[in-house]
Amino acid sequence: MRRTLLSAALLATVAILAGCGFTPQGDAVRRAVAEGTARAGDTGLENAEWFLCEAAPVGAVKRRYGADGDMASAYAKLCDRAASVGIVAPATGSE
Repeated sequence: MRRTLLSAALLATVAILAGCGFTPQGDAVRRAVAEGTARAGDTGLENAEWFLCEAAPVGAVKRRYGADGDMASAYAKLCDRAASVGIVAPATGSE
């Protein structure tokens, strides 16, 4: 019963939103959704990069990026790390 009501509510919401799709209000809704999605994506990427570069355990970083020279170089460039940091060492000659 609860699942049916939830499905009906979702279907009604989609139908209402689809009905205003070709109006100025529909354009405003699409624009707001697109802008909100872009902001959320940017924020998510910033958070992921912060975690990768600042909060990831050293052992996990070494296992993931230290075994391959190209990956180590990519990590060092993304996180603006010098090779002397010692977490991962980029392959020589790969820069």
